[in-house]
Amino acid sequence: MVASRLVIPQPGGHAQAPSVDTSPSPVSDDDVKEPETSESEAGEPDEASRPSRRRRRKRPADAEAKGDASSEGADAAKAEGEGKAALARIEPVKKVAGASDDDAGPAERRDLPKWNRARVKRKAPKGEEEDAFQTTVRKAGRGILQHPAAVIGLIVVAAGIGAGAYAWSQAGEADRAKSTTLLSTAAAYEARGQVVEDLAEQTADRKRPLSRPYVESEEELRQKVDAALADLEAKDPDSPANEVADLVRAARLARASDFEAAEKAYRSFIKRLPGHHLLFMAREGLVLALEGQERWDDALAEVEPMLGQEGDFYRDQALWHRGRLLEAAGRSDEALEVYKQYMAEYPLDRSSLAADQVRARLEELDPASVPALPESPMGMGGLGGLGIGP
Repeated sequence: MVASRLVIPQPGGHAQAPSVDTSPSPVSDDDVKEPETSESEAGEPDEASRPSRRRRRKRPADAEAKGDASSEGADAAKAEGEGKAALARIEPVKKVAGASDDDAGPAERRDLPKWNRARVKRKAPKGEEEDAFQTTVRKAGRGILQHPAAVIGLIVVAAGIGAGAYAWSQAGEADRAKSTTLLSTAAAYEARGQVVEDLAEQTADRKRPLSRPYVESEEELRQKVDAALADLEAKDPDSPANEVADLVRAARLARASDFEAAEKAYRSFIKRLPGHHLLFMAREGLVLALEGQERWDDALAEVEPMLGQEGDFYRDQALWHRGRLLEAAGRSDEALEVYKQYMAEYPLDRSSLAADQVRARLEELDPASVPALPESPMGMGGLGGLGIGP
């Protein structure tokens, strides 16, 4: 800066011309301001962590020559202070408990993170316990390396156990399949077997298997069923298939009119297997066996467990058995009420187990109560276009 001084005229004298002092005044550091660089312009996150790169404004040559020596000393001290601060940030000082600032030394360096941390073996800091799982795994690994024969033996034993379990399960499946095949054979001949004379001649040119089992005589049919049931009883007596086969055996006794033996067989099944999924068939067979002995009251008593509640499974068949047993015992009025109850719970225009039988008995006992059959969608003329009459 250039300072100007004005000369004030003295009283009683002449005014002097103002003089301008052109001598340069000392320039301090406060007068020279360095440009500030923002963090975004510098491109670095911390300006104090690196040496100063500020550009100083060029001073005039005469001011540089006549600068104050104290300003240079202040700049040097400031630069030295910045260098020490940067160095302190690069190498942090680790203080020991109970030591002064002068005794502090550089901290121990730790390994930087690496991509494959499994290959970096670092010593755990003092005061930290090792992980129990890692310790156990390391011990197990050392044991495997020290005793390879024992480890191989354990692997072989485990493989043998697994193979044995698999073989046992497969054998069990095969046995159950054989038992089921024997049961299906016996049931097929008993329920669907048909006697055809000269069977060999009629099937000589047939390439496809028959749709149902055929035999040439009643004796052969009986032998087929007996052989399958006996084979099943001998090979797998405790199998579920043999339990169901007891129902087939009891049904064969009832068909042979041996109702007393059939009753014993059915009662034995109900007692041994009270929760069996085919229990309803055993109860129905017992009712038929008692009916064959004309024990109407006993038969009606065995129908009661089959009735259950309205909407239960097999209730429609149980109502039919109850109605016809009452009618067979000469109690037609009671039988009519049961038939009407059946019609109320299971309308005759819908599908049910005994709808046709109940309709036939109602037409016999009370024709007025029987509803008319629904007309065919094609009318009374039938499907004439297909050659089918009404």
